[in-house]
Amino acid sequence: MRFVILHYHLFKNAGSTIENMLDRNFGERLCRLDTADRDGRLSNDVLLSYLKDNPHIEAVSSHHLRHPVPAAPGFLFFDLCFLRDPLDRIRSIYDYLREKPSAGDPLSDLAETWSLGEFIPRVIEAMPHHVNDVQVNLLANAGDYDHPPAEADLYRATKRMLETSWLGVVDRFNESIVGGQNLLDPAFPGMVCAVPPVNASGGLDEALQLRLSKLEKACGPRVYSDLVRLNTLDCELLRKARAEVTRRFNLVPNRDARLRSLERQLQT
Repeated sequence: MRFVILHYHLFKNAGSTIENMLDRNFGERLCRLDTADRDGRLSNDVLLSYLKDNPHIEAVSSHHLRHPVPAAPGFLFFDLCFLRDPLDRIRSIYDYLREKPSAGDPLSDLAETWSLGEFIPRVIEAMPHHVNDVQVNLLANAGDYDHPPAEADLYRATKRMLETSWLGVVDRFNESIVGGQNLLDPAFPGMVCAVPPVNASGGLDEALQLRLSKLEKACGPRVYSDLVRLNTLDCELLRKARAEVTRRFNLVPNRDARLRSLERQLQT
């Protein structure tokens, strides 16, 4: 049986940090598999074909893979996916695009042109799929946006979230790492998971609530209220994901000692 980690790299959900962790552990046995199109998608058939042609690969990180996880004889896949507070994610996307603009990307063009408070209402009006329950839509519908996500989408997204092998939440990062490492240890023993943040945008040293307060101040109460409404399902998914991360962390033997060890390593 061939074990393979699949990292579903959701933009601005600590994906670069996770990818760096995988690189440190797997090196040439890690593949970053993406399409040339920023909005592209990789099918499971393409993934399986690649893995069969590259039998040394043990981990794949991709912005363009979508759930569900593939099933194929001879393979056992462990999916790895981190979720994030949806409003903080939008703020982080704006900061990132200001720091690293992407030519020809309409979202990046808006971020370059406008302040945060002006950027968000323009995205809501012109590109709602970027700010409307994005994580629910990615998990439930592979990112297809032909209608605002609804309760049925939340149900599918929650089911996939709960089935995720290594589930993470950005504001529960260390607990997510300890819980995920514990689950994967029988298949991938000795993984080194203490890696510093990579590609973090805009103030992760601040508490989440402080970042959200600054976002509300930048937007104003009306626009912020619209943003909250557009992410009701994402917030519910996040609430359930935090609870699941906590549940998994509590199952880890010597969890507190392992958490302290991880925190010490991150400080050195």
